[in-house]
Amino acid sequence: MNRVSSALLAIAVSFGSAALALAVSYGIIAATGGDPNEAARALWDGAFGSRAQVAGTLSELIPLVLVALGWIVAFSARRINIGFEGQILVGGACATWVALKLSLPHPLHLGLATAAGVLGGAAWVGIAAWLWAKRSVNEIISTLMLNFVAIQLISWLVRGPLQEETRGFPRSAAIPESARWPKLLVATPLAWDLILALAMVVAMWFLLRRTSFGFAIRLTGANEVAARHAGIATTAVTVGALLISGGLAGLAGASLLLGGESTSMTDNFSAGFGFTGIVVALLARGSPWGVVPAALLFAALRQGGGLVEARAGISSALVLITQGLVIVFVAGSQFLLDRQRAVRVDATTPGSGAPLPSGI
Repeated sequence: MNRVSSALLAIAVSFGSAALALAVSYGIIAATGGDPNEAARALWDGAFGSRAQVAGTLSELIPLVLVALGWIVAFSARRINIGFEGQILVGGACATWVALKLSLPHPLHLGLATAAGVLGGAAWVGIAAWLWAKRSVNEIISTLMLNFVAIQLISWLVRGPLQEETRGFPRSAAIPESARWPKLLVATPLAWDLILALAMVVAMWFLLRRTSFGFAIRLTGANEVAARHAGIATTAVTVGALLISGGLAGLAGASLLLGGESTSMTDNFSAGFGFTGIVVALLARGSPWGVVPAALLFAALRQGGGLVEARAGISSALVLITQGLVIVFVAGSQFLLDRQRAVRVDATTPGSGAPLPSGI
């Protein structure tokens, strides 16, 4: 089986796992006395039932796509970045700071605020990258712990330097229109940053598959010793992959504040996108192209979950249950795929008793 066929099979298995998770959730609703058909209709209407709902779903998709791409870049170098929540928060805070402290014409103001978000996210993961490169600190632990530091940092900012003038609410002043993305659909939360997110899908695919740096990232992730022997500076490449990963999360944070419905920064604006984005990346099997449909699924769950609770009387916690089931089933399917590949390799190994290809 060639590489393309294997990738398509893996993605098909992932979405089959997601369908199974939805089916199990459907069964849970029925088993607990709910109406699963009404819940399904409410979920659909909440996510795609009107122009405004579609726009809301696509708005939810933007940060999920960016975070998932960040996971894919880092994991291609076999680094596990689970600090996306913190990187989103710091990126959003940097974007807000530039938006509030500078007064510039619209395109320039928006561009600088967005760039500040990217740099903020990259700098925050850069702390973990430096600790890994210089002190061999496990990046899983450091990125996780930095999430809690970021939470406290944002809490201080919205109650201190960036708090709105009345000091009555823990939030920043309103971000000026000159630093906000224009609306893609009028009278909806959907802004032009959707196009930027989709452009990042193409850019990250091109980076990983069509550039020498992307090849260095993938070779380092596949076999660091072989990469060193090939003359690749594996430490620098890995740090670079982590910085790109954090920059994408910072861009997601900037997008939430410069393009979202809220015009002010609060201390909980990340709304769990950092962790959900990791699930999106797992469902996409590390493929930038698979990120968009995977993100659309989870965006629909997030957007439609509220209506499920309101109309069908079913707790919106079902969305979290479904996400957990997706993780379990995707992980299980990966285990089965790995076993199948191992059996196929064993069957062609000398001494296994299986016939060998002709000429060997």
